[in-house]
Amino acid sequence: MFDYQLKKSKRRKTVAIKVHDQSVTVYAPHNVAQKQIDSWLLEKQPWIEAQLKKQLNAVDIKQYPLIHNKIKIFSDWVKLSFLESSLSDIQEHNNVLLVTHSTRVKNYNGKYESLIKQYLEEKLAAYIEMRINYYCKIMKEELPQKLSIAIYKRRWGSCNSRRELTFNLHLIGAPHAVIDYVIVHELAHLQYLNHSKDFWARVEAFFPDHKIASDWLKANGTSLQWVF
Repeated sequence: MFDYQLKKSKRRKTVAIKVHDQSVTVYAPHNVAQKQIDSWLLEKQPWIEAQLKKQLNAVDIKQYPLIHNKIKIFSDWVKLSFLESSLSDIQEHNNVLLVTHSTRVKNYNGKYESLIKQYLEEKLAAYIEMRINYYCKIMKEELPQKLSIAIYKRRWGSCNSRRELTFNLHLIGAPHAVIDYVIVHELAHLQYLNHSKDFWARVEAFFPDHKIASDWLKANGTSLQWVF
């Protein structure tokens, strides 16, 4: 039997498995006996071992900006140049981002990370705001109450009943058309806070290639993530 971490909860009603980063976590109701869990895991062992093998053989396609000195912006690679200076700043020159840290900064890698993320957030927010204005006009939709940029692990955007939209910062590396799909997707949620037929009909009406964009994200989403 493989090693695993067990997490029990009084609120949980079923047993579930999560295989991630070569580790296995089992989520179970508080009153389930250990023997029952072990017996259930024995049945699932072939599947779990297959998932562990799959993750072990997976090619790491994430971005490492501080190691490879480059990062994707709107599907294009942009070079990164790091220097010590009198001022912590980031500037773009001829498709190169010059990132500097002050001599007073001790953790310069941490400073590089914060500067790059701030730059990317401003870049993505400006593009999304422009496209939201465009799509709201053709969709005859009122502008959302709030626009935010955040980092999500498993979603590209979100919309709530307060008409607040949030977009994943990792979208900055995607092609413009893919970002536009996510924008239309979230704008459609302003009328339908679900994934009903009516919701998808609205997405289809204003972004007919939504399936192509969605498939692109499924296939390439990991390559948009960074590791600093």
